[in-house]
Amino acid sequence: MNYFEELEKLAEHQKQLLTNVNMDEVLAMADAIIAANRIYVAGWGRAGNNIKMLSMDCSQIGLHTHIVGDNSTPSIHEGDILVIGSGSGKTASMQLFAQQAKSHGAKVGLICGAVGSPIEEMADLTIHIVDASHTNGDYRATKGVMTEVERLVHADAFYPVMQTVCDFIRAVIAEKIGVTPEQMYYNHNNIE
Repeated sequence: MNYFEELEKLAEHQKQLLTNVNMDEVLAMADAIIAANRIYVAGWGRAGNNIKMLSMDCSQIGLHTHIVGDNSTPSIHEGDILVIGSGSGKTASMQLFAQQAKSHGAKVGLICGAVGSPIEEMADLTIHIVDASHTNGDYRATKGVMTEVERLVHADAFYPVMQTVCDFIRAVIAEKIGVTPEQMYYNHNNIE
């Protein structure tokens, strides 16, 4: 494997995924987060790590945010939003969380690498990060779609692109409600 060449191809692949994200979906998610009384986030694995960073960013903006599963997370209600990060949109625990949030009158947002997933069917809004190079319609390339080297390097491109989309959501929210980087820094964790 030519590492530098594969790194360049990965950067181009991620750029393609990012520029194919529908800006209307991103802006709708940002508006829904701004409109919510409280923001809850949930995800598993890499998607869970990314969505937790969105929660951290929202807290630094000054919004009320919680991570599902933490002991300090209060009950969800009408006027709140649960934002789920899931590459497949099929994760069983995330499906359950979406059902529970909906049953309590909350909105559900989804950041997903697949189209038409079970969680999307429950979601009020979805940001799609779809990889057109994956002919199986999933967020990961299956054997035979890419070479083994390409699968190693590119198969999980969804996750870093998801993080960039979350960073962009943070910037949109901060700009829309007039929060400066200095104000965000003031809210940055200072018990480290």
